[in-house]
Amino acid sequence: MVKDPLRRQADAIGDRAVVERTGRGRAEWFELLDAAGARTWGHTAIARWLTTEHEVDGWWAQSVTVAYEQARGLRAPGQRPDGTFEASVSRAMDATPEACQAWFLEEERLARWLDVVPELRGVSRTIRWTWTDGTRVTVSFQPLPQGRTRVTVTHHGLPDGEALVGLKDSWSARLDALRELIAG
Repeated sequence: MVKDPLRRQADAIGDRAVVERTGRGRAEWFELLDAAGARTWGHTAIARWLTTEHEVDGWWAQSVTVAYEQARGLRAPGQRPDGTFEASVSRAMDATPEACQAWFLEEERLARWLDVVPELRGVSRTIRWTWTDGTRVTVSFQPLPQGRTRVTVTHHGLPDGEALVGLKDSWSARLDALRELIAG
C-alpha cells in the first residue's frame, strides 16, 4: 500500500519553505486571498494574481494556490483543476533512460511486468498511452547519476480519490516488479 496517497499540499511542503520562497506563510497568503475574493476565481486566476500582484515565482504560486484551494474545500488532495484526479508514482531504476524506455515499448518485455496492453499514443522523451478504460498515462524518464533513471508514471483523468489510491498501489507494485526485472 502506498504511504499517504492523498496527502494535502500543505503536508508535502512545509510552511517554513513557503515563507522562505514567497515572503509569507500560508495563513498570511490565505487571508490575502480571502480578502481579495479568490474563492470564486478559479485556479489560473489565483496563481496569476500571486505572480502578477505579489511577484511570487510561478512554481510557488502554483503551490500556494493548490494549498489554498484544498484549505478552502475548493479542491480535494490529488484533484486537478478540471475536477479529475491524477496518480503519479516513480522509481529509480539501475539502467539508462533508453534501456528503461525499451521495457515500455517492446511488447515482449512489457508483457513480463504489465498485466494489460495499453494503446500507444506517442513517443518522444515521454511515452503516452491510452489506458484500457480510456484514461491517459504518461511515462517519463529522468537520467540520474551513475547510469540510473527515475521512471515516473502519471495516470491522468481519474474520476475520484478512490481510483487514485487504487492506481497508486497498482503502479507501485508494477514499477517494483519492473525494477526487479531490470536489476535481474
